[in-house]
Amino acid sequence: MDTQESPPSRRAGWFGQHSVAVVAAVVAAVLGGVATAWGENLFTPGTSDSGEQVQVLEVRIKDLEAANGLLDDEATALRDQNDSRQAELDDLEAQNQELREENRRLRDQASAGDGAGTDTGTDDGAAPDDSGGGASAVVSGIRRETNAPVQVMLHTCLDLDTTSANWGAASVPQDLCYGDVGVEGARLTIMSGAPSRADCEAQTTWQQTIATDAVAEGMHLCVQTNERRTAYAHIAAVNGDAETVAFDLVVWESS
Repeated sequence: MDTQESPPSRRAGWFGQHSVAVVAAVVAAVLGGVATAWGENLFTPGTSDSGEQVQVLEVRIKDLEAANGLLDDEATALRDQNDSRQAELDDLEAQNQELREENRRLRDQASAGDGAGTDTGTDDGAAPDDSGGGASAVVSGIRRETNAPVQVMLHTCLDLDTTSANWGAASVPQDLCYGDVGVEGARLTIMSGAPSRADCEAQTTWQQTIATDAVAEGMHLCVQTNERRTAYAHIAAVNGDAETVAFDLVVWESS
C-alpha cells in the first residue's frame, strides 16, 4: 500500500498554525533562562497566551534599551567629568612646579645673602672694636667678616675663603682648625694686638700649631688661607669643658 505524502498545502497550513507558538516557546525558553539567572521571571504572572508573552517581552526589551541608554548617557557624563578633573589636576601640578621653582630661587638668594651680606664689612672698612670682642684694626678691601664670634667645636675646621654662611665648617683640614693639639692652620702667627692687613702681610715667620695650653681668650692671630688670602682671627672665647673656641674673623680680598 502506497503511503501518500501530505499535500504541500496541508504542510504549510500546519506550520502556519504552529510557527508562532514554536517561536514564542523558543524565545520564552531562552529569555526565561536569562530571567532566572537575573533572579526574576520575565513573564507576567497569569499570562499563558504566547502572543501576550511576546508582547510582555517586547515591553521589557524596550525598558532595558531605555535603561541602557540612560546608563550610556551617565557613563559619557562621567567621562567628561573625569577629563575636566584631569585638566584641573594638570593645571594644579603646573602651578605647584612653578611654586617649587620660585621657592628654590628664593632659597638660593637667601643663601647668597647670608654668605655675602651678613658677614660683609662696613663701607668704610673699619673692623669691629676690640672692646666688643672683634678686631680693632682699620682695614680696607675686606672680603667678609663676622658680626658675632663663630664657635668652633673640637675637631672642626673653617674655610676662610668660602662665602657660605657656616664658613665651610667641617672635620677636614682647612684654613683654621681646633684640634687635639690646639689651634691649627697652614700658616699662623701670634700678634701682640689687633693687626692691620699690612701687619699680617709683613710677617716672615709662620707656624702651623698653637698648643692647647697656649690658646687663650683675647689672642690675636694672622692667618694665610689656602687661596693665599690674608686673614685676622681673634680668639673671643675658650671653653675647655665644652671643648669649643670662638673666633672673630676678618678676611681680606686677594691683592
